Amino acid sequence: MKLYSDKLIRIHYSPEQGILYAAWQEHRSYNAAEVKTAFMDVVSSARELNIRKVLLNFADNIQDLTEEEYKTVLAQLLVGLLPTPIQKIACIGTSSTVRKDRIMAAYNDIKESLSKPFEFRFFSSRTEALLWLNL
Repeated sequence: MKLYSDKLIRIHYSPEQGILYAAWQEHRSYNAAEVKTAFMDVVSSARELNIRKVLLNFADNIQDLTEEEYKTVLAQLLVGLLPTPIQKIACIGTSSTVRKDRIMAAYNDIKESLSKPFEFRFFSSRTEALLWLNL
């Protein structure tokens, strides 16, 4: 079920799987402001439904952000999701270990200050992410 689409992101929900999917519209560079906007769209969509699992397919973002930028946008996403029943967040990214390490470092810094723990994992493929989400 399509929930939202704009020039940056498309968001849909699979009631059968209970998963909210979000993906970039195009394979290009997205800056921190665009990532923030996309994350707020995910938050808005998640708050409308009783969702427990999210799959963020951001592999098409070829722009690497700084660790501080990752921390800022990820914190905004996670804080926005606190009032939801979301438990698991899977992120599909590029094969760049530097980018993955920056995102995971940002998440590890943020999770200590969250009142609700999220399971957050990074995957290189959609298949792996879905297997984990459906455990």
